[in-house]
Amino acid sequence: MSKEKIEILQFSNDTKEGRKLLKPFLMFHWTHYQGIPQFIPLLNYEYLGFRMLGITGWLEARHVFFKHAEANFFLAVRNGKIVGRTDAFVNHHHNEHANDKTGFFGLFESVNDPEVSAALLERAAEYLRSRGMTTMRGPQNFPVNEATPGIMIEGFDSKPYVYYHYNYPYYADLLAAYGMRVVKKVVGMDVPVQTPIEERLLRVTELTKKRYKITLESFTRKRYPILREQMFDIYNDAWNDNWGFVPMSREEFYHNLHSVKVVWDPKMFHFAYVDGEPAAFFGSVPNILEVLNPVPGFRRCELLRAVKMLLLKKRIRSFRQGYFGIKPKFRKIGLDAVLISEAKRYTQSHGYTACDIGWVLEDNDLVIKMADFMGGKRSRVYAIYEKNIIE
Repeated sequence: MSKEKIEILQFSNDTKEGRKLLKPFLMFHWTHYQGIPQFIPLLNYEYLGFRMLGITGWLEARHVFFKHAEANFFLAVRNGKIVGRTDAFVNHHHNEHANDKTGFFGLFESVNDPEVSAALLERAAEYLRSRGMTTMRGPQNFPVNEATPGIMIEGFDSKPYVYYHYNYPYYADLLAAYGMRVVKKVVGMDVPVQTPIEERLLRVTELTKKRYKITLESFTRKRYPILREQMFDIYNDAWNDNWGFVPMSREEFYHNLHSVKVVWDPKMFHFAYVDGEPAAFFGSVPNILEVLNPVPGFRRCELLRAVKMLLLKKRIRSFRQGYFGIKPKFRKIGLDAVLISEAKRYTQSHGYTACDIGWVLEDNDLVIKMADFMGGKRSRVYAIYEKNIIE
């Protein structure tokens, strides 16, 4: 590797100059992963927004996330060429909930050079220290509970799924070289869809429905405002004790759910009621990465990828199960069996053939055992890193 001087460009997303740098910041991944079939990024509007369609991107200062967070972005440049990127951010909701001083870094990409990655990570740490943080954790996303956190450490040849990201295997070495340690792992699990519904699952489902007066519902246009409110309440209650969880504001939750509607099938979200009381939900989204792979000869043409996604989304045959919550008082009564049975009936009847459940905390035995029961196999593993940044 050349030992030419590495320059770190630091900028925010709330200035004119900073906003101009957001696009090269984002687009670095196209050159960085050129020729890697496992790398299929989301459309740029997810990050940079699309004002004509009323879409706000995750990186924009006007995103609802930045009502309770602040961030800076960093580009590593050598010989006039971008060789790495990352961001650093403070999520005040996280620190209020966890009662700590943890800052985050994310969107980390680097060439295979410890000098580049260390320069990026040190500038991120400096930014977080300047805001009173004592720990740096990541890689993490702005919608903390959404897209999968960490770096991939297993499953580099696995099928691309929406909201899972790909990275080079050497990333673990770069983070370790900077002195970061693994603090938690999350896993994804491939689960077959077209296998017959297990007899045991059917028995538990029918028994639970009768005993607890279970009723089921899915999203409809008329009921959407009511159901999203119920989903919001269940979500923050069900996930509250999970490691790293950050309660969402109603505005943030609604925004994230609305962004999913571009690609979702509303009938893939199932709500369970116990004697009329909202108790649980189980939701999935079609794996749009099946139809988002770049068009040959027009690799970076976002318009072609967007048109392709809209025209071909009915051909998608896999989905990501990533929305699941049961209120604590309704756990261990069989609601998971009821929701899984309902989801399996629907996806089987609509021609889906593959499913990935994730992300799941490595110590979430309940969900992992549930996936094992349905014939699931671990498909990929991500590691979240942490470092004390107090000098």
